[in-house]
Amino acid sequence: MKYKYPYGPGRREYESEFTQFLNGYLRQHPEVRRDQVLGWRIFWERPVDPQSVDRERQAELKPTVYHSYFYE
Repeated sequence: MKYKYPYGPGRREYESEFTQFLNGYLRQHPEVRRDQVLGWRIFWERPVDPQSVDRERQAELKPTVYHSYFYE
């Protein structure tokens, strides 16, 4: 079976010079990946305080009317 496109199974797709450089850099410096994961965890995986969540829900303003645009 011939493939219509040159990038069929068993063929390597195009990689830019920058991608090759970055992949090589990350292979030579595995600590960069660890630092990325650590930074991600610091920013996203924060402990949740249930009391603060309740306070935020109580302080939330509920809309009292249906908002729509009337053109006159």
